[in-house]
Amino acid sequence: MTTERKWSVGILTMIAGLLLLPILATLVYSFATNWVKTILPASWTLKWYGQLVTNSDFMTATINSLIVGAAAVVVAMVIFLPVIFYINVFDERLKAKVRYLMVMPYAVPGIVLVTGLVQIYGNLPIPKLIFLILIITALSFPAFYQSLDNVFMSRDFRGMFEQARMLGERPVSAFVHVILPNIKTGVFVAMLLTFTTGFSEYVITNIFLNGDYETFKIYMYRLMKANGNANSVLTVCYFGLLILVAIILMKLSGKDVKAGK
Repeated sequence: MTTERKWSVGILTMIAGLLLLPILATLVYSFATNWVKTILPASWTLKWYGQLVTNSDFMTATINSLIVGAAAVVVAMVIFLPVIFYINVFDERLKAKVRYLMVMPYAVPGIVLVTGLVQIYGNLPIPKLIFLILIITALSFPAFYQSLDNVFMSRDFRGMFEQARMLGERPVSAFVHVILPNIKTGVFVAMLLTFTTGFSEYVITNIFLNGDYETFKIYMYRLMKANGNANSVLTVCYFGLLILVAIILMKLSGKDVKAGK
C-alpha cells in the first residue's frame, strides 16, 4: 500500500469514526440505566426497549407515519409515473421545464412553505391530512423523478413501446407488460425514497396539522423532553430504518450496474 493510499484510508477512517461516534453513543445510552459520571454506563437494561414497544403512543405514531408514507407513494405512482413516462418516451423537450419544478421544493424554506399553506388551505372543509399527503408527495418529486429518469435514459423505451403497439398491445397493456418490468428497479427506488420522505417529515406535519396528527418524528421530539433513554431507543430504531433503506438502495444500484455491463 502506497503512502498516499495509507493517508487516504486513515483520513476516511477518522471521518467515518467521527460520524459514527454519536450514533454509537446513542446506541449505548439506549441500554443504560444510569450514565452520568462514568465513561461507560453503570449498568445495562432492556427496560427502555420494552417500554417503547408496549407504548400505545409509539405504535399510533408509527402507524400514522406509515399511513402518510404509503399514501404518498400511491399518489406519486398515480401522478408522477405516467408523466415521467410520457416525458421520456413522447416529448423529451419537456424535460427542461420539469427540471425547474425539481428545484422548487429546495428553493422555498419549509417554514415559509407551511405558513403559506396554512393561510391558503387552513380553513377549507377538507381534511388537512389529504393536503399533507399531497404536499409531501410534491416534495418527493425530485427524488422520484431522478430515480426513474436515470432508468429511462438507459434503454430505447420508445422503440419498445412502439413495437408492443405494433404487435397489437393496447397502450395501457403495453406499458404494464413491456415498460413496467424494465423499469421496476427504478420504480422501487423511487417508492422507497418517497416513503422515507413521508415517514420522516416533521416541520410541515407539525405546523400544518397543529400537532393533532402525531407522527414518528413528532413523537420522537416529544419523547426527547420527557425521557432521554427512551428517546435514544427511538433514535436507534429510526437510524435502523434509514440504514435498511440505504442497504436496499445500494443493492438495487449494484444490480443496475451489473445489468448495464
